[in-house]
Amino acid sequence: MEADIAKHVMTLCQSLDENGPAPIGMDMSLTHTLGFDSLKLMQFFAGVEQLYPGVALEEWFIEHSTDGRDTLRNAVSYLTRFIGPSATRG
Repeated sequence: MEADIAKHVMTLCQSLDENGPAPIGMDMSLTHTLGFDSLKLMQFFAGVEQLYPGVALEEWFIEHSTDGRDTLRNAVSYLTRFIGPSATRG
């Protein structure tokens, strides 16, 4: 299940990344590495909520963004704790 969530999150990030088809890794920070601004972050949060209804990342982001812990790996770990095996729409 965690591998599926990681795939969905990475695909979502790739769709939002304006820098083209650059490789996206699990240890990349949404803000520090990928450079997501407030608009991209809102699109990312909305995309996650569309994939996993009822799960929001805003509180996770507030807690982890200031020191670069807003990595995709950390987000996937957080999501894995809150969703069941059949929760995805993707």
